[in-house]
Amino acid sequence: MLARVKTAAVVGLDAQLVEVEADIASGLPATTIVGLPDAAVQEARERVRAAIRNSGCTFPARRVTINLAPADLKKAGPAYDLPIAIGILLSSGQIYADASNALFLGELSLDGSLRHTHGILSMVALAQEKGLSEVFVPADDANEASLIDGIKVIPSVSLAQLVSHLRSEILIPQHHPDKDWRDITYDYFQNDLAHIKGQEHAKRALEVAATGGHNILMSGPPGSGKTMLARSLPSIMPKMTLPEALEVTKIYSVSGLLSQDTPLLNQR
Repeated sequence: MLARVKTAAVVGLDAQLVEVEADIASGLPATTIVGLPDAAVQEARERVRAAIRNSGCTFPARRVTINLAPADLKKAGPAYDLPIAIGILLSSGQIYADASNALFLGELSLDGSLRHTHGILSMVALAQEKGLSEVFVPADDANEASLIDGIKVIPSVSLAQLVSHLRSEILIPQHHPDKDWRDITYDYFQNDLAHIKGQEHAKRALEVAATGGHNILMSGPPGSGKTMLARSLPSIMPKMTLPEALEVTKIYSVSGLLSQDTPLLNQR
């Protein structure tokens, strides 16, 4: 039986849709992953096998083939663990659910729990762009995923919980953050241009650059104030717009530098 599950691959700061095809056929027990996977994706075979067994399900003792399409796009990272596991469970008939309009993202631990995954914001933005209705993410990434409007975010702490949800045994509610991070702004600056005495010519150049959005190059001997002036530039710039904040947050998310306590970076 063939099953298809949607997930995403991060390409730069954006994401591209990936379809996980899982097929179970007669033959000696083996699991093969094709579709240009890197080492982390190849290792998903062992993580998924252990996670399925430790979640109260059965890993098929037959030949399992996983195809990550499109085949010419390199697949990297552990975010494919969850969609691969869901594809295997759908293909083996252990769960029955319509997954055609959902995106599955997340790394699995051996005990079946879902780990924080990098690049969630870019992938959820792709789901919104493609018109998908819901996205399943690790619970640790729910606040980050909720920054994108128009899509239902379903957080899961483990594969077992998600399987029970897909079997309609339990209902995982849609995530609603306790605060709207987009409305939180920061007016504190470590360096303020108003506190700098002198350097009138350099401050005037910074004002012109900030107003017109120009590049600026500062040169001079050590100790002349170049670093102090550069660090003071954000204090005279307007607050970041939401698209600007989302773009900056994507950079930190893809790089693995985004804190779970502040899922949106809106301070220059």
